[in-house]
Amino acid sequence: MSRAGGDDDGESIAAMISDSNDILIDPSEQDGDADDAPRAGAAVAAPLPEELVLTERAAATLRAYLVANGLAHYRIFFGCDTVYDIEKHLDALGEVAAWEAVAPMVHGGEIIHAVTQSEETGAGKLWETGILRLARAEVVLGRWYWANRDSYAYTKSLWLCAAPSAEHYARLRTRVLAERHKQGGAVWQIVRSADDDDTRTPRDASAADDVVLPPALRQRLETDVIGFFGNEVAALYRALKVPYRRGVLLYGPPGNGKTSLIRYVGARLLHVPVMLLRAAAQFTTDDLEEILRRWREQAPAILVIEDLDWLLERVNVSTLLNLLDGVDSTAGGGLLLIATTNNPEKLDPAINNRPGRFDVVIEIDRPDRPMRLELLRRKLPEIEMATIERLADATNGLSFAHVLEILRLSGFAALAERRTQRTEADLLAACATVRAADDEARRGFPPKLDLPFGIHHRRKA
Repeated sequence: MSRAGGDDDGESIAAMISDSNDILIDPSEQDGDADDAPRAGAAVAAPLPEELVLTERAAATLRAYLVANGLAHYRIFFGCDTVYDIEKHLDALGEVAAWEAVAPMVHGGEIIHAVTQSEETGAGKLWETGILRLARAEVVLGRWYWANRDSYAYTKSLWLCAAPSAEHYARLRTRVLAERHKQGGAVWQIVRSADDDDTRTPRDASAADDVVLPPALRQRLETDVIGFFGNEVAALYRALKVPYRRGVLLYGPPGNGKTSLIRYVGARLLHVPVMLLRAAAQFTTDDLEEILRRWREQAPAILVIEDLDWLLERVNVSTLLNLLDGVDSTAGGGLLLIATTNNPEKLDPAINNRPGRFDVVIEIDRPDRPMRLELLRRKLPEIEMATIERLADATNGLSFAHVLEILRLSGFAALAERRTQRTEADLLAACATVRAADDEARRGFPPKLDLPFGIHHRRKA
């Protein structure tokens, strides 16, 4: 692809735009009486905002491209960053297009691109600065990146688009949203910031069968969470003309299945896109606002915030609540927010004192005996029921994570002795080890460094 407008066009654009960011007002050009005009020789000067200068220079670059390509009749619009992931949908849209380079807007400068890295996979993603022409849609997109010293996120972006009319862009946006919704189904969209190219991992319907839930909790999930996306509930929200939105807060000590419950919801609602927001070292209000916007555009959709505590360390509580209150969905489908916390007592009371924020609050406590028994029965089909019953009694007060640790340690014990099956002795010894560690943790003492975890200790013995 050729450079937009060529080097000569870039130079002519630069020549058209003043290097000064000031407005200079000539007294002779002032309206009104002479007495109202500034005195001769006292020109009025005021600095233009940097954002306005950058935007208009970018618009001039885009206009030069349009003229050079016979599209001078196109109008230029702002606010088209809703198609931020346009590259993912080019094939589905039937577009054969690639980003075309543009000339720098500063004499002697050089265009820079942005790069992000997935914290899940380590893969890098290049976000190109330039112009993307979508011939079939009759839309031209322009994107620029720059460094902002006053921003915690440091990198800012600018999107412009050009089309014969606003309706052309509206049609493109509608098609992109439809493709995004289609591609977002049956996967976990894992995001960490607004610039993160979200990682996608499959959701499996069979995962719902692997989660151990008490009957009362399962019924509540079916009614308050799964049923939220039902046709009758949607019709009720529309009839009452209230925002079709719900917030669910899962709380309780760690290791007892909050994440498993989210997997259950994701497996039961494969047709609903799910965005999974995870902790990021550099996360700002701008990131949150962008992610909430994407969530709204995918409606019906679910947004999961794993461990709400980390988010509240980076985003002011009032800011979070204002952004949530501003999210509305009455036509596009329901919006479900699910958040988890290990420390509900530390949350600001304003978090859950208004419907639409977190109006469904569910405690996920340590498993009772029937739940421990069911988990052990599923995980140890080769073990006699009498041993499983004994183990269910011995694990009273332990979390699901503790029970799974018992299975892991007992497996290590068998592996150390080159056996392919656990024995009752393996399981009970592992249970005693985990129980001792939990007791010490409850008393506030750090675990001993020589606690018999893993194969190494067994082999020393």
